Amino acid sequence: PRREVGLRLPLRRFHARRLRPVARDQGPDVVLNPQQMNILIPTVSPESVEALVFDLGGVLLDVQLQRTLRAFEALDIRGLGAAEVIDGNRACFRDLELGLITQEEFAEAVRRTFPAIPDEQLLEAWNAMLMPFDAQRVELLRELGKRCPVYLLSNTNLPHRIRFRESFRERFGGSFDELFVRCFYSDELHLRKPDPEIYRSVARQIGTPPGKLLFIDDNAANVSAARGEGWQACHLTGGITVTDLFEL
Repeated sequence: PRREVGLRLPLRRFHARRLRPVARDQGPDVVLNPQQMNILIPTVSPESVEALVFDLGGVLLDVQLQRTLRAFEALDIRGLGAAEVIDGNRACFRDLELGLITQEEFAEAVRRTFPAIPDEQLLEAWNAMLMPFDAQRVELLRELGKRCPVYLLSNTNLPHRIRFRESFRERFGGSFDELFVRCFYSDELHLRKPDPEIYRSVARQIGTPPGKLLFIDDNAANVSAARGEGWQACHLTGGITVTDLFEL
């Protein structure tokens, strides 16, 4: 595997215990205890981190774009790839992720180019990329939240958010968003990674110096932009999962 962040393999992985509910008391008053949180990124020491900021897709939740592309093809929506869907090169996908259009307007925009498809079928295909949550990652978030403030920063959209919240609640009970002090969603901020302004805005709202934030994302451009704004950042790549990055 690639070792961009200098991870030493094999690592002693985080081992999840039985899932249990925890009180949502992980806000700014949480006291960081570096002795109880070993960060397995050689360039980062726990003492230098005052808050953790996680990406969602590809980090906390697996995403399989090909599932959506195959579902689109079954609806006779053809010719789309990652550049149009994930990178937002087609306006309707970008605007949905920026919160500039509603999900109904998104469906109508797709229908202007592709065959008439009912909203329900279109949104079902759009959500097909979202995989089930992994129990070890959920437990890791709960444990990290006892040690320092944990935030989410995600390029996402309302249809996906409705689906992954439902998926989490059905499997684990409770609210996905309550795993974090705060969730920063692109469509609510009207900003997308890797726009430098999203990192400035989030750092201001968290109220922590950028150099004390550790950001974990699977997209190289997003990581580079975060570092450009003074954040510490880890590019999750090469088969490494987020549970490989911590010993608790």
